[in-house]
Amino acid sequence: MNLVRQIEEYLPRQLLELVKNISTQADKLGGRAYLVGGVVRDLLLGCPTFDLDLVIEGDAVKLAQQIAGISQAKLVMHPRFGTAKLSYGNFTLDMATARSEVYAKPGALPTVAPGTLNNDLSRRDFSINAMAISLAPNNYGELLDPYQGNYDLEHHLIRILHPKSFSDDATRILRAI
Repeated sequence: MNLVRQIEEYLPRQLLELVKNISTQADKLGGRAYLVGGVVRDLLLGCPTFDLDLVIEGDAVKLAQQIAGISQAKLVMHPRFGTAKLSYGNFTLDMATARSEVYAKPGALPTVAPGTLNNDLSRRDFSINAMAISLAPNNYGELLDPYQGNYDLEHHLIRILHPKSFSDDATRILRAI
């Protein structure tokens, strides 16, 4: 499924240009950029939200620093987790290095390691939040849905991805509600 039309209609022009620029810069650094999680779910539902999450196969913190240097964004970095937040006047953009994670004990902060998009999607809470849209030039707009999140969304299902989901992060119980 390709969602180019929905992306182009859904995102305001300024935000669309920024996302395309991030993808171009990621490509130049040998990486790939994806819209992920709630923004994908909300786009499929037709519910506008302009706080975007991007996963970068590559160094998201370095890429965010580069983007902040050429834009008007306020940058907050969390190198331990491979994440950065770009804040603009009326929206925010969270960027994360594609990663895997391990929890030493229930409720602890995870230990993260760089990974692939598939690693990153598999660590998420629910199938409806484990979808991505490619921003790469060669398959821009392609929906990546390894856990059938779109099916669950259409059928009003909230499904965890693995048995330890709630023990890893108990706040997921509240998110499910």
